[in-house]
Amino acid sequence: MRIGDKPKYDFYTIFIFLGLITIGWLAIYSSVNVETYSSIWDMNVEYGKQFIWIALALLLIVIILAIEPKFYERFAGVIYVVSMLSLLGLFVFGKEISGARSWYSFGSVGLQPSEFAKFATALAVAKYLSQLNVTLKNKKHLLIVGGIILLPPLLIIPQPDPGSALVYSAFFFTLYREGLSLWFLTLGLLAVGLFVGALAIGPIVVSISVLVVVVVMYLLSRKRKHKKRLAPPRKWLYIITAFLAIGYTFSTQFVFENVLSDRHRNRIDIILGRVEDNKGIGYNLNQSLITIGHGGWTGTGLLKGSQTQGGYVPEQHTDFVFTAIAEELGL
Repeated sequence: MRIGDKPKYDFYTIFIFLGLITIGWLAIYSSVNVETYSSIWDMNVEYGKQFIWIALALLLIVIILAIEPKFYERFAGVIYVVSMLSLLGLFVFGKEISGARSWYSFGSVGLQPSEFAKFATALAVAKYLSQLNVTLKNKKHLLIVGGIILLPPLLIIPQPDPGSALVYSAFFFTLYREGLSLWFLTLGLLAVGLFVGALAIGPIVVSISVLVVVVVMYLLSRKRKHKKRLAPPRKWLYIITAFLAIGYTFSTQFVFENVLSDRHRNRIDIILGRVEDNKGIGYNLNQSLITIGHGGWTGTGLLKGSQTQGGYVPEQHTDFVFTAIAEELGL
């Protein structure tokens, strides 16, 4: 739905949303390792805090839906600017948590502006695309939309919080529906593939593979155009493509070492099998696999997972909450 359109509520999506919230809260409730469960309103435990936030969020959703859509159309730009300023303010007033300066602290309450920036970015993109004569096939319009989307992650990555920044890549999938060329999505997937490949098997092997692929594509293009008696393919275009791809491949290690924080590098090393340390940096992943395997297809039942109730998975109420769901509710 574009800004300015008459509101239409998808109640199936709303019910799914509420169902996911319920499952998530139950997982948090189960993963908090306490002998005696207190009131769900108890702000001293994680499930109590989460319950309060869910209640407040649902109230906020109702208020947002009740506001005239024209309000968002009129103030989309202002909301976006304020959101970007809140991200900039983190570098001065932000509180460092788990190695990232991505939170504002107000007493016992924390606020992460990158979450609000997602909403503000979606609003700003919708506002711009809703204007007459705006199309993603126009280079100027495409650059403006790309700038709106890329500015938040450029402010989030230095915090450093590349995990939150990565979420903004999802915007480009929705833009495909609005006319974004498939080449942009293909280019993005290739960039991810080259990055992971360079870390997993080394930049030299990946570069040789790139060179082989480019040469084969050039020869096939030349043969096809020769049969149709067309002009031969532009050799310089293939050379530049190979040069850029290989250069990007060799830059991945620099990005890996200088942009990502230690915790992100450790996770990637473990996932790619570059490091095996089940008692150190690989402990969380190893315990997660054990917990998920113990649940099987049907699960052990709510509050009956030995791994979850035993507190064997660190940070299970946040980053590893899926393991609680998998063990007690099953895959």
